[in-house]
Amino acid sequence: MNTLTTTAVYAGKIHISYGLMICIAALFASWMLTCALAYSKELRQVERVGTAFGLILYLPLEILAGAGLGRFIYWYSHFESYSGLAGAFSVPEGAFHEAGIVIGAFIAAGFCALFSGRKMYSKFVSAAASGTMLFMTLVSLIALFNDTDRGKAVIEDPEYFGLPFSILTGSGQDAVYRPAVFFWKFIILSVIAVISISLCIAGRKALLSYVAYFAAMAVLDSARYDASFLRSNGFVSLMQVVSGVFMILAFLYCLIRAARSRGFKFWHFLYILAFLSGLGLTGYMEYYVQRHGDLYIYCYVIMSAACFVMAATIWRLDHEYRRAELLKDKHVSHRRK
Repeated sequence: MNTLTTTAVYAGKIHISYGLMICIAALFASWMLTCALAYSKELRQVERVGTAFGLILYLPLEILAGAGLGRFIYWYSHFESYSGLAGAFSVPEGAFHEAGIVIGAFIAAGFCALFSGRKMYSKFVSAAASGTMLFMTLVSLIALFNDTDRGKAVIEDPEYFGLPFSILTGSGQDAVYRPAVFFWKFIILSVIAVISISLCIAGRKALLSYVAYFAAMAVLDSARYDASFLRSNGFVSLMQVVSGVFMILAFLYCLIRAARSRGFKFWHFLYILAFLSGLGLTGYMEYYVQRHGDLYIYCYVIMSAACFVMAATIWRLDHEYRRAELLKDKHVSHRRK
């Protein structure tokens, strides 16, 4: 995410960009959504006070943690663009890595949720996840006002000039039409935000929201021509690395939890096989698309399917665990009667 765009408002020496305006609007919209989902008058007095204090504290901590970690990760990948780490933090506007923003917001939510009490902790974090999904959805529109978040391919067929397929990138003789990755990101993240809100209302944990987000970003970030990379690796983007690590950890967590609740079953081998197949196919298609640019659409359709399989196995294991816990609670309740 890069907030540096054309100027929207001139006020003397103060110039306010479209990017900054969208970012601020998205921040407050996401915070208000978090408040609406996390706070309820049905809570006990202590829980209401604790939740209200946590929500008030969450906004500045979210900004500090999300922006700080986002800028630090971006600086790590693009250190040549700054005079040093201090120079990277010397200006508020500029580029922030999306993985840092999401992880920073999660850390802030995890800390602030402590004030709401043990009973409401999961609800607070889940509400914050929904707010984060909304924020990431809205800030993807910043790319309308700069040249970020475009695809690697160059579109030459006039029939596909313009949104939703492509957008003019560059200027003068260097101007070309590139795939509008940011537009599809906006559409996909909008769906994920709605799913996240539904999960929060249904009392589900934040894990599934982040699973959907990172599964989508593994594909979307691959399609970008301006993705960030590890200093020692220019092949797989940093977002893909973070997404891959998160998906593996989430799968192992849900698998162990499901196995403990019902025992290790035969179909768990099928889940493991499906997840590893999805992970391997995603990695292979990342390798393949960089060597066969003419098969751009084909590669990303296959990669999307592979990421969907990984996310589906995690969701299925989580459902299995919740079902086992529900049956266990019913059994305990029946014995007490």
